[in-house]
Amino acid sequence: MRIPDIAFFDTFIKYDRLKERDLQKYTKQLASGKKIFSPSDNTVDTVRSLRLSNIADDLNIYRKNIDIVKSTLEVAEDSLTSAVDAMQETRVELIRLHNTGVLDYEDAQIIKDFLQGMRDYVIDMANTKIGDSYIFAGVRNQSAPFDSLGNYNGATVESKVFISKGVETSSNFSGKDYFGVNEISNKITVVEVIDQVIDIIDSGDLSQLNTRTINLTINGKSYGNVKLLEAFDIGLSELMKHQSKIGSDMNVIDNIYQQHLQIEVNVKELKSKLEDADYAFAISELEKAKTAYQALLSSIAQNKDLSLLNFIK
Repeated sequence: MRIPDIAFFDTFIKYDRLKERDLQKYTKQLASGKKIFSPSDNTVDTVRSLRLSNIADDLNIYRKNIDIVKSTLEVAEDSLTSAVDAMQETRVELIRLHNTGVLDYEDAQIIKDFLQGMRDYVIDMANTKIGDSYIFAGVRNQSAPFDSLGNYNGATVESKVFISKGVETSSNFSGKDYFGVNEISNKITVVEVIDQVIDIIDSGDLSQLNTRTINLTINGKSYGNVKLLEAFDIGLSELMKHQSKIGSDMNVIDNIYQQHLQIEVNVKELKSKLEDADYAFAISELEKAKTAYQALLSSIAQNKDLSLLNFIK
């Protein structure tokens, strides 16, 4: 009696498919450098890899936001630094004017022209923009935040973007805060003082420099009626305070950016461990699969013609 050929055929097909699958699997790993081609290859590692991909996508968004914010902060810092430098020079001239007055009409005009130039310069710095967006206008960034008189027309609400999970920062700024706008007059304080001094020079009565006052409220803090030089110093202090704040914000952003870079490296390493083929292991398994497949073919060849009659003596 012959052993049915169909039994050999079924056995061959069964193990042929298994070994062929292993051969194909490890050949593809070596050719592509990947070990996961479909979720069924390793469901757990596939889910882990997807989670890591989501983290990588979030980091990419944060990095783009940081690049935008950092550029804005750098321009804002330059603008405030320029404004502070200009106002420090102006302060020197105001003190000299308080102490010595003016010698004659020509001298008065020189001082007046200097003060007007500095006044206009500060307003220009407050109207700094990147592209079509004014950076000190808050969310109302498509129009100039300050008019030619130094009055604030921008928004007090700032646009925010996330630079890390649960961490957001401003992508534009409220000029009312950063340039020390007097809430009573809605005007940049240092500009308001300069205008008052110019008015006094035009009047010819310089004694008013020591008597005229400004009702001052900045960032919700009321100072009452203060003399011109004191009001100027308060306004200048606000500029310097926010200049320092931007510098501090830039340091925070730089630190977060470096953390993102480190996390990104770790994520890539973890994804590589989950997805990339282990060449030494794949080569070893491929050789085992080849050997097993050859043994299967040899076994089928040797046994496909077996008959019980061969064992009857």
